[in-house]
Amino acid sequence: MRAPEARASRLALLTAAVGLILGGTALWLGLSDGSVALGGFAGACLLQLPPALSLRNRIRDGLGNSGLERERLTLKTVSLLLRLLALAMAMAAVSALLGDRSPQASPTLLGLAALATGIQAGLWLAKRGLAGLHPALDLDAARARTLLELAALLLVGMLLGFWFPLADAVAGLLVALRLFLAGRTLAKGTTLQAAPCGGCGGGCG
Repeated sequence: MRAPEARASRLALLTAAVGLILGGTALWLGLSDGSVALGGFAGACLLQLPPALSLRNRIRDGLGNSGLERERLTLKTVSLLLRLLALAMAMAAVSALLGDRSPQASPTLLGLAALATGIQAGLWLAKRGLAGLHPALDLDAARARTLLELAALLLVGMLLGFWFPLADAVAGLLVALRLFLAGRTLAKGTTLQAAPCGGCGGGCG
């Protein structure tokens, strides 16, 4: 395995671990505090596990055609789940706005949002350096950027929540919109082309 592929493999494994830890923590706090934006971010993090693990398997196989159909199916499924999550979030956010319900802003939630933003920024910067080497890595970098944007939206929503009680619901709507767009973009990964024999990415594999 070449150095860039080995680095991409480690980043994919790190992405899965971060998604599980951040997603689980955000889901627990989001449900406890009734935060729509935090719940949506948690779902997005947890839905990064299947693509990350699928990508790692393809990297271990040399980024050839072995596992390509599995990755297409994984991306198609996650794309659908992201759009369903976006719809559920939008409904929850509208309900919160109409019902004038909002979670109480707290340093804990703000700290989690800031930590998530920093971690996702680091992952995106690391993956951006690998973009251009293979279409699968390009999509991985795009997913990292989406999570960074979601974390930034969450951070802004948590910060504004100290002054505007409905900031979480508004942030939830924005997160839902970004998730829907991310789901549509991710669906393009299902059109990944098979590598030609002997070509870049390990050939037919």
